[in-house]
Amino acid sequence: MKFNRALSFALISNMIFASFSHAISKELQDLVTLETKSNAVTTRSDKEVMVYHYDIPMSLVEADIAKRAPQKFVDSLVHEEKGVKYLRWIINPEDTKWWQEIAGFLKDNGITPIKKVYYKGYMTASRSYIIVDPVSKAEFSFKGSTDKTGGFWRDKHQDWDDGKQIRMMTDFVDQQLAKQPKLYNIVLLDEPLAFGIETKNASGEVVIDQGMIIRSYDTLTNSGKTYVPGFSIMHEEKGRELARLNGSNNPAEFWNEHYNKPLARAIAEFFALTGMTYDSPHSQNFLVELDEKMRPTGKIVLRDYGDTYLNEEFFEKVKRTDILKAWEQSNLLKGFTQVGVGILHGNTAPSWMPLETYNKWGVDFFQEFEKEFKIQTGVEFVNKNAPSYRTKDKEGKPIVDRYRNKQYVLALGAGKKFLDLAEKGQQRDHMTRVCSRVFSF
Repeated sequence: MKFNRALSFALISNMIFASFSHAISKELQDLVTLETKSNAVTTRSDKEVMVYHYDIPMSLVEADIAKRAPQKFVDSLVHEEKGVKYLRWIINPEDTKWWQEIAGFLKDNGITPIKKVYYKGYMTASRSYIIVDPVSKAEFSFKGSTDKTGGFWRDKHQDWDDGKQIRMMTDFVDQQLAKQPKLYNIVLLDEPLAFGIETKNASGEVVIDQGMIIRSYDTLTNSGKTYVPGFSIMHEEKGRELARLNGSNNPAEFWNEHYNKPLARAIAEFFALTGMTYDSPHSQNFLVELDEKMRPTGKIVLRDYGDTYLNEEFFEKVKRTDILKAWEQSNLLKGFTQVGVGILHGNTAPSWMPLETYNKWGVDFFQEFEKEFKIQTGVEFVNKNAPSYRTKDKEGKPIVDRYRNKQYVLALGAGKKFLDLAEKGQQRDHMTRVCSRVFSF
């Protein structure tokens, strides 16, 4: 009797996959469903999928692992066989292109590339996947290269240099947190592990450049809370449904108070803490935290610190010029900072969000940003300029620009005062600021 080898492999893989009995946690399943089903740009599956990986000797990869990285993540990704440590290099389930580069790298090093099955995976709205270890139950987000994603952005190559920058910046944020009082407005998602493969030819030119970044959702798992992606808040049905659940029949008004303004406060606190602002402040990067009863807590979850502008003077004051040298030079701002918001960028506006209302949201955002920044730091920006946005594209055709931007000078006056406080590590919520927070409500 002859066997079809491909069919036999598929059957065996499916049997192995089916034997994994540990499901994703309720909180992360809710996030996956929101990401994939309440998304105006694209609808994707929220069901588990088979995830392949290559076992690659750790001696062939670069690793950047924070000391604070959960051990369950490290143990899940790095395992030992016959005295050799291997990394499970995860392959994006949708990728049809970049995995071949990894396979070629293995062949060049005398290793037969064999795709293995261990993890379960769940799609998100973008290229990231939620990964579940069926043995340890560890849950984390994985981001790697793929030529297919959700939304408008398609071929996404994840390089190692970007991975190192993200790791460097998340370590910096963690260090800043350790020096400052508690956070009032934000939840920060950590990215404590990254791995890379980089090879060069005889001329020193990079031939293979691949990165794999791991993000933690430990602040969500088993918390009873819900993280709602910003684009789900702006979804026609989901945004209206969640507003009604909280007693409001006016989703635009409700989410101005519970998404737009809290986001402004979160960005103000993040800037005061780190000297960073988002260069792509769209709703892919922000999530609204709801409590066990689906009520907004007032906190915004921030992710993707790699999409940020850095103020040069701030990093000089906190003695981290090493970060300035390693960062994208086009994202370094000197003498000012740029604060932006683009809640509908890359998205389709719901019927309950007319342009006039969206423009008002922009005005409200910057008023709230300035108010919160003063509460956070005791510093008041004197800036009467209205938010700027484009009304025409490069060809002169009318457009609805989803981004709203505003610049704040740091070289003089209030900005200089803020930088002087940052140099002393006293820019956020010390006792003299606590009273102003209490009496501002």
